[in-house]
Amino acid sequence: MATKTENQSNQEATNEASQTINDNWQQKLEELQSTLSGDLSTLSSEDATGLIDEWYNFLHKAKEPEVKEIANQLKQLKQHLKSNKATGHDISEVLIEIGEQTANFASDAEKDIRTPVRRLGKQLTKVGNSLGKAEEHEEIEEIDSVIETFEEDLTQVETDVALGSIDKWYNLLHKSDNESLQEIANGLKQLKQVLKHKNPKSSDISPILEKLGEQTTTVGQEAKRGFKGPLQRLGKLLSRTGKSLSE
Repeated sequence: MATKTENQSNQEATNEASQTINDNWQQKLEELQSTLSGDLSTLSSEDATGLIDEWYNFLHKAKEPEVKEIANQLKQLKQHLKSNKATGHDISEVLIEIGEQTANFASDAEKDIRTPVRRLGKQLTKVGNSLGKAEEHEEIEEIDSVIETFEEDLTQVETDVALGSIDKWYNLLHKSDNESLQEIANGLKQLKQVLKHKNPKSSDISPILEKLGEQTTTVGQEAKRGFKGPLQRLGKLLSRTGKSLSE
């Protein structure tokens, strides 16, 4: 039978082991928070995936289902980063999900790390939201660029400039899961093919522009704040330009 002294020694060893685990958690949390507080645009893809791997390896062996789910989301985030096809919105949504899950787990975490875990969750959510807003701002600028092109006298617009605007718009839309946006992307592809002809005919361009205008106006009516106005304006411009070419 273990003596009282042996029991105390065993308890002290357990406490020391628990403290070491908590210290490791705190150190890793501080390092991650420091990274997230910096300029993430300077973080290379290799460094980002390396950081994800480190945290995935740290979390996926955990017994808690909540922690395992965070590890699964990290795995998805890595797949997005490696695919080179994921949009900022895709990455933003995963980061926000990880942030919310992390913040929720904080209430069940050890007392010593509860606050930094909750702080990390909020920070991840903040990064995710800022990333989504940054891409939205970039997308609105792209739409404004297309509008500026169609506000000019199209007969004076160089073909390369027009094709460049179409490419920007197409790249913005064709990855979407929204069928209406995919239809617009297909129309843009058709428009590009016509414009690349040596002497494109107005009669070929006109119906494509009118249809694109109608589709864009419809999408604009259902778009969220920030996109609604620019898209409806673009739709009207496309329709008007198409009709003027048919006259």
